[in-house]
Amino acid sequence: MHRLLKLTSALLLVLGITACPQPPPQEGEPFVSITATPPSIDDKGQTSTLRVSAEDGKGAAGTGSVVLTAAAGLFENDQKTVTLTLADGMATTVFKCPKAQDASCKGPVSIQAEWDQVTAKVNVQVATSGGGGDGGTDGGTNNPTDGGSDGGSTTFRFDIQSDKPALVAGTGDRVVITATVTRTAGNTPVADGTPITFTTDKGSFAPEAGTRTTTVNAAGGKSSASLYVANDTAGTARVTLSVLGESHELSYPFLGVSSMFHVVTTATKAQLGLESSGRETTTPITFKLINAGGQAVPDIDVSFEVSGAAGASVTPSATTDSQGQATTTLRAGNSVGVAIVKATVTATRGSVRPVDASHPGTPIVGGKPSDVGFTVDCDKKNLGALHGLPAPREVTSTCKAKLVDRFGTPVGLKTPVQWYPEAGSINSPVDSKAQTGSSPAADTGEASTIFTTKGIFPPYEVPPMAGEKSIGDRNPRDMVVTVIAVVAGEEYFADGSGPDKTLNGRWDPGEWFVDLGEPLVDRNDNGVWDSGEFFIDTERIDCTDPSKPASRNGKWDGPNGCWDGNTQIWRPIHLVYSGTLDPNNFELLTPADTSGMYNVPLNGTANVHFRWGDAHSNQMSPDTAGFTAQRSGSRGQVEVLNTASTFGYGGFNVDYNTRVATTQSDGTLTIGGLCDTGAPTPPGSETSPVATRCVRTVDFNFTGVGNGNVGTIRMTGATGTTSAPATSSIELRANHGFSPSVIMKVFDAVYQ
Repeated sequence: MHRLLKLTSALLLVLGITACPQPPPQEGEPFVSITATPPSIDDKGQTSTLRVSAEDGKGAAGTGSVVLTAAAGLFENDQKTVTLTLADGMATTVFKCPKAQDASCKGPVSIQAEWDQVTAKVNVQVATSGGGGDGGTDGGTNNPTDGGSDGGSTTFRFDIQSDKPALVAGTGDRVVITATVTRTAGNTPVADGTPITFTTDKGSFAPEAGTRTTTVNAAGGKSSASLYVANDTAGTARVTLSVLGESHELSYPFLGVSSMFHVVTTATKAQLGLESSGRETTTPITFKLINAGGQAVPDIDVSFEVSGAAGASVTPSATTDSQGQATTTLRAGNSVGVAIVKATVTATRGSVRPVDASHPGTPIVGGKPSDVGFTVDCDKKNLGALHGLPAPREVTSTCKAKLVDRFGTPVGLKTPVQWYPEAGSINSPVDSKAQTGSSPAADTGEASTIFTTKGIFPPYEVPPMAGEKSIGDRNPRDMVVTVIAVVAGEEYFADGSGPDKTLNGRWDPGEWFVDLGEPLVDRNDNGVWDSGEFFIDTERIDCTDPSKPASRNGKWDGPNGCWDGNTQIWRPIHLVYSGTLDPNNFELLTPADTSGMYNVPLNGTANVHFRWGDAHSNQMSPDTAGFTAQRSGSRGQVEVLNTASTFGYGGFNVDYNTRVATTQSDGTLTIGGLCDTGAPTPPGSETSPVATRCVRTVDFNFTGVGNGNVGTIRMTGATGTTSAPATSSIELRANHGFSPSVIMKVFDAVYQ
């Protein structure tokens, strides 16, 4: 919608002043006019845009400088006088009249424009509350045309409304002029059918040039006509409205435009998140319009369009301000990409040479972390902290969290991730990597930090679980360190899993979701908070009454049966501290023969499997770890086949699962099998809180664990023929860069 420019001219007769109609300028006389938009301002610093138009005696655009002088107030140079340079016969500036700086700022303030020995004046009405002014223009002392007041009318009052204050020269641009004519006596509209004549000295009242006059009969006192530029040159169109022998004059600048370019402002955002992210989803995009002289062109309509990112949108149009700038709002959709906004001077759309510009593009990136693809891992999960004395030996591990949104797109906005360890220490918080290009890089959305064993020690001792190996009061999980990563985001939901199977990119009641408890460093691995354990008391919405504000309750809460779109999502990762292998925690897994010996055949091999754990039945950390074997005598060979350099906890396995959970009447959860979001949701899932949904679990198991390092001692027999069998003692050496090697005589073997 165009901004309305309303020009209201008060009868001079009402003011007790008699004004006579004045003739138009004669050939050879220069002409200058000045207008103010808006015509009235307050005395607190509101601004009005002043536009000066000048023509020489031949009707060509004026050149040189024009001097403006204000009776009160300030121009944009903070002075009462300013000199402007004309370009295409036009110049603009800004005027304000703050009473705090000038006590004369009240009522009508006269501003004079002087150019080529001719002058023009305009009054800007300054009011402390409400009020307005004539805002019309005086055509100048050497130009008797009144640019915005009634031409001496004593019978009629003219009220003019226009859908734009200025037009673009050299185009098919147009302005709709609506005149409301009332009789002074009785303030009644002129009779229906009264002819009102519109005359212009520039442009045309038809799309093609040549129609300088048109007459439109009034209806309800109103009459409208469209003034077209009709490809006319830059300058000022002086329009005269005539009715029953009386007239009113006004002017419309035809502004030359040359080019447009994108302007980066302090409000412009470098990138946006997806619409569903709720984070920085809009940004202003600004363009500047200038003329051939490089000056800003105000009051011109600009149209906008966007491409490059599906679902992105822009405010379709705007009008250039006093600085020649027009701004649209770019709004992200739910698709990533680079949104490119194109601005076009509306009057030049579809022409051979449109005046337009495109901005470089705003990346629309994944914005809100979702639990669906939130992953946490560390490059070292078995840390040799128990090598050497005193423990812990300082060992570090690089841990990373990967953030993606509900669509699986890496989160491209810098996002802080908090880290909390059970033991040791960790650098926290750290920001995830923002997207810097037009598409996500491999590390976009990653938050990387360093964990070190230096800090709290030892980890919390725990009782053994069923199936877990224990030696005395030691078990493998005694040396497990729980680390959690926490970030603000939303819980995972399975879009389209509800009864109506609607895929709409958002959670709907009745769809499966993964319900998270509050972030918890669960040091005893039982899935609930126990005294002494760290947790984060988060603000939560009570989904039984969403109108209540989110609140904390000072205690740990498990899964609440509600899908939370604004919460703290989190993931655990488990590290283990390991040490030197313990000679008392060694066993051969391959039995000897009946003689208690291991027989190595001639021209053959014999394998003996072993298990060797540290004091807690965990394996050595894989960095700089290995085994070697030696034999006494010279017959045959011996070697160790082992994966000491391959990661393993040694004494346990840990799985991170999503399982079905049902809330019981006493508030406890019954955990079931793995969650299948393709299965029908249980009855009652449309109403929150739901009883049955998915939850995340940490499941330790001990199936197939080695309870330390496992390996194979391979003995290769002699070749050819020999005399009597030879007995050899086999020694096994455990090597690690953090501590001296441990050597054990493990068995005797007979080489044939």
